[in-house]
Amino acid sequence: MSLISKDFRLNQPQSHQRGYLRIRWAMLAIAFVGIGAVVANTDSGPDKSEEIASSELPVFKPVAASPDVLAEEMARDSFSLTLPELQAQQKILDDANNLTPKQWREFKVKSGDNLARLFKRAKIKPQQLDELMKSGKAVKTLRKIFPKDIIRVLSNDEGILQALRYDIDHKSYLMVERTSGVLVAKTYNHVIETRETHASGVIDSSLFLAAQDAGISQNVIMELANIFGWDIDFALDIRKGDNFTVLYEELFRNGEKISDGDILAAEFTNDNKTYRAVRYTNPQTNRSEYFTADGKSMRKAFLRTPVNFTRISSRFSVNRYHPVLHKFRSHKGVDYAAKRGTPIHSAGDGKVIFKGKKGGYGKVIIVQHGTKYTTLYAHLKTYNRKLKVGSKVKQGQTIAYVGSSGLATGPHLHYEFRVNGTHRNPLTVKLPVSSPVPKRYMADFELTTSPVFAQLDLVSRAQQVALADTTKN
Repeated sequence: MSLISKDFRLNQPQSHQRGYLRIRWAMLAIAFVGIGAVVANTDSGPDKSEEIASSELPVFKPVAASPDVLAEEMARDSFSLTLPELQAQQKILDDANNLTPKQWREFKVKSGDNLARLFKRAKIKPQQLDELMKSGKAVKTLRKIFPKDIIRVLSNDEGILQALRYDIDHKSYLMVERTSGVLVAKTYNHVIETRETHASGVIDSSLFLAAQDAGISQNVIMELANIFGWDIDFALDIRKGDNFTVLYEELFRNGEKISDGDILAAEFTNDNKTYRAVRYTNPQTNRSEYFTADGKSMRKAFLRTPVNFTRISSRFSVNRYHPVLHKFRSHKGVDYAAKRGTPIHSAGDGKVIFKGKKGGYGKVIIVQHGTKYTTLYAHLKTYNRKLKVGSKVKQGQTIAYVGSSGLATGPHLHYEFRVNGTHRNPLTVKLPVSSPVPKRYMADFELTTSPVFAQLDLVSRAQQVALADTTKN
């Protein structure tokens, strides 16, 4: 049985925003009508115009923003409106300015679509496409539209493009407006609201099922696994009854959730041992990493497992029966069975010191990490062609691909970890840690992370109480 909980107390409904938008646009339309009245009355004589200017114009100061600011607000708000609402808004604006009504239309990009086809469906003159693509550097994003993307266009009865709206991603959008008869393209950022939430779960069969039950997205659970992946092997170490708590951000636009944000803090209990991590941003480098409560980095200098494998076919042993040679001999590494061609990643930053064939190992690549550590990868199918002896590699970089060269009965990676030339068990060796929080920032680290850990404590205790109650029942 899986115990789950999720708190969205901070994520209150935002239904009032749509009403606010309607009121705002109504006031804007009234403002345009009022401004039109002021302009019309200026023709009746200088005395009256001065009287109106002094008594009426202050009323319209809230909407008398710069054209760029007003256009940005209008474009941003248009994404929160349905197409009928957007069209109604446009009609009000056109009527207020005595303009021929223009029609907003919405198109979903289809497979194989391009702007020329979209313009044809929208009955916009082909020449307008050329003008659009010359409207500014920002419009280049339209060269990479994808199926299911939404593009809104505003045109008149003559097929002349007046405006275009395109959501580039969750955070930015393209706005093209006809200004003084010329199309002008600009990119703007949406106003993104960040909210905090948390979730907890107890593992019954797998981490991913427990996360799914807790309502946690795959992205969040993958990030959780990455944070603790240095200390916990999520393929081999997970036990029934292991539990986790995660505090993380969610990103909202116009009251609608668009994606998950960063994990702020997390706790994972594996085989009765609890690991905790918190996110901290270095004030000098502005780089964010995850640390323990005492400021040690969660990021070790090496990956625990350098390949996505299906099973461990052979473990580190001093006396193993060799399946090809048919005799007992030491096995100074770990064999990870995987599909032929599976990418193999460098376990850490380092330099390639050997690339070639080595007896029964078949095709081999060896990486040196500093002066103390080396890792060996054997029975390879092929190498990363860009690498040669002396090449520098980064942690996680693909260096080769799984094969069965040399003395091997099937495709697998033979992986060795050596410390000062001595073979160590890759599954149990204590991995060196990365850089901790600099001493000069420890006071800031404690001040910044203490409230986050306090919140994590609160949620974790609630999780443990709920788990205890479930056990009693």
